[in-house]
Amino acid sequence: MDRLHPKIRKMNDEAGTVLSLYQSTPHEGSDPGSHAIRFKNLIKEAEEKLAKYLDRKALKKQMEILQDLQSDTVFWNDRSEAFALFLRDGNMLIYNLSEPVDDLVVVQGILHLLPLLSAEQHISAHYILDIGRDRFSLHHGDGSKLKEVEDHGVLSFMELFPDLDPGSVVNFGSYGGKGGTAFHGHRSAAEMKEIDKIKYYRYLEENLTPYFVEKRSPVILSGVRENMADWRSVASNELYLQEDLGKPLHDFDSQGLKTAILGIFDNIQNEKIKRGMDSLAKGLADGKATTNMSDIKKAAEECKIETLYVRCDYRDEDREEFDQLVRDCFHMGGNVVMVPVSVKEMDKRFAARFRY
Repeated sequence: MDRLHPKIRKMNDEAGTVLSLYQSTPHEGSDPGSHAIRFKNLIKEAEEKLAKYLDRKALKKQMEILQDLQSDTVFWNDRSEAFALFLRDGNMLIYNLSEPVDDLVVVQGILHLLPLLSAEQHISAHYILDIGRDRFSLHHGDGSKLKEVEDHGVLSFMELFPDLDPGSVVNFGSYGGKGGTAFHGHRSAAEMKEIDKIKYYRYLEENLTPYFVEKRSPVILSGVRENMADWRSVASNELYLQEDLGKPLHDFDSQGLKTAILGIFDNIQNEKIKRGMDSLAKGLADGKATTNMSDIKKAAEECKIETLYVRCDYRDEDREEFDQLVRDCFHMGGNVVMVPVSVKEMDKRFAARFRY
């Protein structure tokens, strides 16, 4: 994972005892009330662990924050598949996760980020751009919910070309729309529709791409094959994923759409891990990588870790040590990759690839 919420990174740099709490909140076969009850049990466990480090006043302050959240019905009615909660000295951060996690309570001097990293690299927040000949729709997804986006500020086709008669067989005269290039003369309806479409796509690309860059989330295309191919002919930003949904958004039911999106992110993750394992193997052969913890710690002190690899079945007794390495790695601008147990190329629980 090459990014992390800035507020989480900031909290991780602060001093003092911190609570890291993970809870799954699946939509299928459960209700928000049951999630709140499970949370009540988790904060009871948190109180027992925090009591070993905090005085009575500080503990009371922390527990009041958690108890208020436990009774907040709005919060429980608006959950994704899971969440991570971090609480230090009255400051609480909640990070929605796109896939289930094991319920977990950890109290230590540093945030326990490994489950968050594992969940986030599997499927991240994303946009779906459903592209038609003369219209588009934009949705934001997080792996469990899909919501239409309307704050993009981009004009519709008819707003852009208010004087165009899309049903005309012969186009005579000129039109330019709002800031558009004028067209003159006679052309067939098919020719004009193709020109109109590409012109509209160029306008969309010029205005939507900066929006996506600002949001820093990948974009999945949907639509008929011809339209998606034409879109790619004018849009080349790497935020537009190469793998698309293969058909218009309205052709999916909710489960089919979720399966298709998960498949896309699974392929992305598998390819990234394969490249990572190839890089790690080459680094080990060239002396530019290690699986020795002492060497990894030394490389962290020298700010020379490019990528830290942690297998998902790390041992509890290694947890705080790995969390410290994760923090150090992010400080030096490195990446952290959680490696599934199924990846046989990595037979150690940790490894690091050096910058040089």
